[in-house]
This record gives sequence, C-alpha cells and structure tokens, in this order.
Amino acid sequence: MKFRTKIIILTTTVVAMVGLLMMLSIRGTIINAFRGELEKKAISIAGNLSDRIADLIPLEDNFQITQAFNEVLIKEKDLEYIFVTDEKGSLFTHTFDDGPPEDLLSWNPLTGKEMNVQLLETEKGYIRDVGVKVFNNTKAELHVGIREDSLRDTLNSMRSITLPIIGFVILMGMIASIFLSRLVTEPLNKFVDFTKVLGRGEFGKKVEVSSGDEIGELADSFNNLSMELKTVKEKMEEAYTYTHLLQAEKLSSIGQISAGLAHELKNPLAALKMLFQAYKDQPDMTAEDAEVITGEIEKIDNILTRFLGFVKDKGTNFSNVNLNNLIDRVLNLATFDIQSRNIQVHRDMLETLPLVYADWALLEQVFLNLVLNAIEAMPEGGEIRISGKTDESFVEVMVWDRGSGIPDEMKKKILDPFFTTKETGTGLGLSIAYNIVKTHGGRLYFSSSEKMGTVFTVRLPRGSMDG
Repeated sequence: MKFRTKIIILTTTVVAMVGLLMMLSIRGTIINAFRGELEKKAISIAGNLSDRIADLIPLEDNFQITQAFNEVLIKEKDLEYIFVTDEKGSLFTHTFDDGPPEDLLSWNPLTGKEMNVQLLETEKGYIRDVGVKVFNNTKAELHVGIREDSLRDTLNSMRSITLPIIGFVILMGMIASIFLSRLVTEPLNKFVDFTKVLGRGEFGKKVEVSSGDEIGELADSFNNLSMELKTVKEKMEEAYTYTHLLQAEKLSSIGQISAGLAHELKNPLAALKMLFQAYKDQPDMTAEDAEVITGEIEKIDNILTRFLGFVKDKGTNFSNVNLNNLIDRVLNLATFDIQSRNIQVHRDMLETLPLVYADWALLEQVFLNLVLNAIEAMPEGGEIRISGKTDESFVEVMVWDRGSGIPDEMKKKILDPFFTTKETGTGLGLSIAYNIVKTHGGRLYFSSSEKMGTVFTVRLPRGSMDG
C-alpha cells in the first residue's frame, strides 16, 4: 500500500471518528436536555392538575375529574395516561381505555414522599411517571405518564440534519486528506526519484523542491550531498586520470630513455665492431687502432655512467646551504671555460638570499651544468648574469646568457633525456638537473628567445630549516 493511500485512509478514519463522537456527544446532550424539560413539564402538569381536582376527590365527583383529565390529555399530546387514587389509596379514576393494569399502583409509589418521578420501560417505549400527593397525610395521589414522542421526533430531525453534515465533513476530510497526501507525498516521490539518480552516480543534480519547512531543509541537504558527491567523484576521477597519465609518462620516459641509450651506444659499438672486424682480417693492430678502441670504450663507459647518474636514486646529504657560496664554488670550477671564451659574469642579489635546506653536491651539479651550458651557448664570448630573489616560501636563482637562444621546435624537448644539440654531448645534463631540483621540492624552468638568449630559473623551497 502506498504512503499516499495510507494518509487518505488514516485522515478519513480520523474525520469519521471525530464526526461520530461529535454526533454521539450532541445526541446525548440533547437527550438529557429534552428529558429534563419533559420531566419539568410533567411535574408542572401534575401539580396544576392536582390543585384542580383536590376539591373534587372528597366529593367523589368522578365526572368532573374525568373531564379535567380529558382536557389535559387533549392539550398535552405527550401524556400517555392520568390516574388518581382516593384518600384510602384505592384507584379512583383513570384514562386507560382498556382498563387499568393490575400492578398500576406499584409503578411509582410515593411511600411518604410529596412527589416522585419514575422512568418506566413499556411496550410503547420509555414513559416518565410523575406522582404527586393530592392531600398531605393521605394516600390520595395523582400520577401522569408522559411519553418521549417529542424527544424521538427531535432526535429523528436531528439525525436527518446531522447525518448529511457528518457526511459532508467526511467528504471534506477526504478531499483535505487527498490534498494533504499530495502535498506530502509529491516531495517524497521526488526524493525517492532523486535517490535513484544518486544511485546511478549522476551527482551534481538538484531536487526541485521549494518549501520553507523541514521538507525544504531536507531538499537543501540532498542538494548539498549531491554537490559534495560530485566534487568527490571529480577528485577521484582526477586522481585516477593523473595516476594513469603518470604511469603512461613513466612508460614513455622508459621508452625514450631506452631509445636514447640505444642510439648513443650504437655509434661507438659500430666503430668497435668495424675495428674488430678489421683486426680479424688483419691481426696486426696499430697504436692508432688501439687508441680508437680505448676512446670508444671510454665513450661507452661515460654514457653508462651518466645514464646511471640519471636513473639511480643517490643518497642525499641535506644541510643548510648558502647559495651565494655555492655559486662562488661553481664559478671557480668553471673559471677556465669562462676565461677561455671571454665571458663576463655579473651577480645580483645573491648575498641577500636565505639559506636553503638541500644537498650541496647535487645543487652544485645543477648550477655547474647551467653555467657550462650558458658558456657553450656563447662560443664567441658574451655575458652571463646570475641573480636571485626570494619570497616567504621560495628562493629563485636565475642563470642568464646572451646566446642565440633555443629554437621554438626544440623547447619542448630540451629537458628530455638524451636530447642534445652538441656533437659530443649525451643529452642527460639538463634531465639530471631537472630531477635533482624536483627531488628538492622545487622547479626548473626556462625562457628563451632566438638571438636574444636564455634564462634558466631554479626555484627551491625555503623549508623549515632556514638559518
């Protein structure tokens, strides 16, 4: 059974019960009120009639007493009977058409009372017998029996009025229950449909329920839940995508490294193969051939050494590093190349840089590589500028050169392993530097314009160990 049907049945039942209880309570009130009025009316009739016939009983004037009874019966339609006893308590006269009942005097004996009312249950319904003393200290009594015909007629009239009213109230209650059930169940149906939408994973949608009560608050809670689930889902999808992209990038890097390594090793191995083939055909080896073999082997050894330095995680030795002193060391190491190429070096703001928590040897390798690359970018001489700046979280060191710049088609490959424009280079220097800076939680990036020069920026976090 649907919730809406339950609401209609429950509301209709409540309305019907309330209507029934109201009708019963009104009926009981009316019955008690009418019976009270009938009783007062009977007492009034009995008292007046008793006064009227008081003088006739001692005279035993049966005619006038009967005439008085008949006048009262004609006037008062609710009276069923009237009878009176004489001073000795014997039945004197009555209005029974078929004669008095045998136990008539036992219906409502006064037994010393001035007046008494007794409810009698007869074949004709309930009759109230009102007995009054005609004379004190005698057994003369007057009794009138009044029926409840008027009460019954009133109840029938009331029933004919109240039943349609109750029916109308029940009908209105059913209409109200239908409206109420619709008012309640429509939002609930929307909530049920919305939970199915969420169950299908369609997050971010909203349930369209406008209400200023608890139902509206529930709708807002559902909508907030939907948006939070959408956010969580998007983050999970981003994490999933990032993981797969990272995995694909790793596989691509492995492929590039393998291809680069094979390419670099191919030339010296081909030269060795040719020399040993010639040695097989002519066992005599000249000093020049031995020198070439040694050179090619050293080249292979150099390639493998640089490759291992690129892929192997070296142990780090972190400490507080003064970048100004580090740059001094790098420039000292590159002094011969700087002087032989007629290079001018300018330094800006390096003395004011804060300490960074880093591996001295690894950072030395990074900056030495950048300085040597800058020197090689200016074979005819030029200017190198090394400057620094800092903020609350990071320290940046820029290495500028006035060389020919990096062509646009090579910018995307400049940090790739084994990519080089040098005849004798391995293409691992910048890749190693990039990995070292990344290991320190920083970034290595560059900006270059053809014929204008290049600037490489090393961005390092200051960290919690700054001096």
